[in-house]
Amino acid sequence: MTRQEQFRRNHDLFALFMQQVLDNPALTKKIPKGAQVIFLPENDRDLSRANRRLAQTVRKQGGKVALIKITLVPQVLTVYTPRLEFAEAV
Repeated sequence: MTRQEQFRRNHDLFALFMQQVLDNPALTKKIPKGAQVIFLPENDRDLSRANRRLAQTVRKQGGKVALIKITLVPQVLTVYTPRLEFAEAV
């Protein structure tokens, strides 16, 4: 995986992460101050492996890391569409 591809995939995960944080700001309380947030997506083994290597590099350099496991869960939504018809005309 190229560094550019890793960046692009992480950018997409960051957008999902920020949506969750906006809905529940308490999620950020578990992230240590000054830590680099690194995602471990369960559905993308290549990215997860590359991000684990990145986390090791950051730790070796003395940095803090917050690993965020991401699991994509299918969700079924019921969407109602109005159907109009004449019952009778008066």
